[in-house]
Amino acid sequence: MVLLVAIAADAAVKKKRFDIGAVGDSVTTSVEAPADVSMEKPAETPSKAPAVSESSRSFLSIISSAQKTLREKMTAAITAMKNGEWGAIWKFLLICLVYGMLHALGPGHGKSIVVGYFIARHGRWRQGVALGAGITVVHTLSAVVLLFVLYAIFKATVFPAFETGRMGVEKASYALVMLTGILLIVIAARDFWKQRNSAGNGEASEALPPVARWREIIGVAAITGIVPCPAVALIVLFCLLNSMVALALLGAGVICVGMTITNVAFGIMAIALRKGIDVGSKHSRFAAKIYTAATFAGGLLIFVSGLLLFGNLFAGQV
Repeated sequence: MVLLVAIAADAAVKKKRFDIGAVGDSVTTSVEAPADVSMEKPAETPSKAPAVSESSRSFLSIISSAQKTLREKMTAAITAMKNGEWGAIWKFLLICLVYGMLHALGPGHGKSIVVGYFIARHGRWRQGVALGAGITVVHTLSAVVLLFVLYAIFKATVFPAFETGRMGVEKASYALVMLTGILLIVIAARDFWKQRNSAGNGEASEALPPVARWREIIGVAAITGIVPCPAVALIVLFCLLNSMVALALLGAGVICVGMTITNVAFGIMAIALRKGIDVGSKHSRFAAKIYTAATFAGGLLIFVSGLLLFGNLFAGQV
């Protein structure tokens, strides 16, 4: 229950966004003088996002501050490598790894989806790893591919174009996330009525928990991860503007590994929680009802996560 509350609070926090105008200005400057570019995120414009608790705000402030420090260090390391100090690459890669792990702790990286799915479904450990890694890999690749394509076309105005395209993808992705939650809720309702009808007819059957299927995992990873990661894009763009294509790809890969570690950890925790539910209720006469309730709870968590992210997407535009 503690894990569920933490994830729900995480999903309720406003999703961080870039200010298109400010980023566009900084990218234009970067083209003229790449060595002097900073990867600082511009200040966010006020929005009508839901209020968050002091503890959540404090946690996110710590994460945000740490990421800002790491971005400054990455800027320095990239500049050093551009000046021929390639020994700084190890420092750069370590920073990218830690940055990815911290960045994934913020809202909008699929943690609540992973937890919701494995509460709704009895999964294996390798499936938890696969879903956490799958979401992160798609999340990273979508940013890299989109950014490379836009950079080749738009050059100086690449980031405003990237942000516009990303927001369009987000709308579809979060709508599909909500649909996934609704489908799980419908499945739970169907199971409930089946149990009720069986009991009314005097039938008895062994209750079995719903099992995670690989095709579902692939679908959830694709739907959730298709949203391009702006943090990866920002770092990749900085490397591109400094004519360091290989470093851009390497940095994105290491950040992906860092985010994967965080997402996989949440997946494993969710699987452990679900296994505990299954073991504890296995010999209970209420086992079927408990399994149905878990499926309903997981579907509801996924739906609410998608709804909050979808709502916050438009809150930043009001």
